[in-house]
Amino acid sequence: MKSKVKKLEGTAKQFDVEMPKNAVDETFKEVLADIQKSATLPGFRKGKVPLDMVQKKYADDADSELKRRLIPRAYQAALKTHDVTPVGYPEVWDVNVSEKGLAFKAKVDAYPKIDLGRYTALAVNISKISVTDKEVDEVMERFRNLQADFTDTEGPLKKGDFAIANVETFADGKAISKERENMWIEVSKEASLLGMGEKLEGAKKGDKKEIKVTLPEKYPDEKYAGKEALFKVEIKETKQKKLPELNDEFAVRIGSATMPDAREEVKKQLLERKEADLKVSMKNQIMEQLLKKHKFDLPVSMVHRQLKVLLERAEEELKSKGVDEKVIEEHKEKLKKSLTVEAENKVKLYFILDKIAGIEKISVSVEDVDNWIKVLAGSYQKPFEEVKKYYQEHDLLGGLQEQLREEKTLDFILEKAETISKK
Repeated sequence: MKSKVKKLEGTAKQFDVEMPKNAVDETFKEVLADIQKSATLPGFRKGKVPLDMVQKKYADDADSELKRRLIPRAYQAALKTHDVTPVGYPEVWDVNVSEKGLAFKAKVDAYPKIDLGRYTALAVNISKISVTDKEVDEVMERFRNLQADFTDTEGPLKKGDFAIANVETFADGKAISKERENMWIEVSKEASLLGMGEKLEGAKKGDKKEIKVTLPEKYPDEKYAGKEALFKVEIKETKQKKLPELNDEFAVRIGSATMPDAREEVKKQLLERKEADLKVSMKNQIMEQLLKKHKFDLPVSMVHRQLKVLLERAEEELKSKGVDEKVIEEHKEKLKKSLTVEAENKVKLYFILDKIAGIEKISVSVEDVDNWIKVLAGSYQKPFEEVKKYYQEHDLLGGLQEQLREEKTLDFILEKAETISKK
């Protein structure tokens, strides 16, 4: 067998493969013999049809089966000859069976060649973490707001009250988002959309108001960024908020026996969150260093797939914020361009961590996967078996194993890192 390889974009390789006639003929005889076993023709018993008649009647089936058997065999031989590890399945074309034998072309993205640099003893900055009484106070105040009671009020809105309203937004005389129905607006500059709530002070149920504001410079639709917008507000209901007192009775409502216990629990949770955030920051520093230290070609197909995922997420996020689909489509190319680097970095990091995991023999066990699913199931208050079945049925376990292997690899690098305390 003969094969040539040619480098294409990224890590893509094109193979020109030829298999000699004798090898093709030998396999073709095997194919005909296998077809003969189940072939039927009038006048012949099953399995007794002469080979020349089998070849004539089942010519198309024999040709397809011949290619099905030979192409993978020849392709695998070409990979081995040229020391190429594929990423994904090949694209095969120009398949030709002739008197000379079998010939075809194949294209596949190859696993990149990585000249791995140092990944242990990386310098990582850490900050001292602590929780102040003020931070605990802020959390307790948020709890108070979550436990607040809202009562109808007929009088004019005062600061801190709420209007439930239908809101339309206009700029340049055009509606720039869908009408928002039954939107809760706090009568406050700081807590409302673009400070519009402040302008509702003194308004009553049933009032209609027009409020002018300036859109932010980073408004999703650039043609309206920094421009004046008009909110048309129709107040459907008015509500007064009553906050509970911070006493032992309130502590019981949020799951503690006393207020000191509640504050201690909040302090503990804040500390755990800060520790988790610090770990994320340290891992981000490691990933940044790994990306800077390594340069290599990437499989274009993987970058494209990752970019597609990022684009879909970004589009869904914009839609959830009320951005019109037409506006999203108009800015799709710009969005695509801005996300391309992120897609490339994600793919690049995958291969760096995969290489390190291979060297350090880092693997993910069934127990690791089950433990992760148990935590997820607990957070959604779902049975473990139900969540695992969902992952199995949707072919998500492979991706989860890769994700957990990356996390274990980052944990390994972090354990070997040199930490530098920031004052």
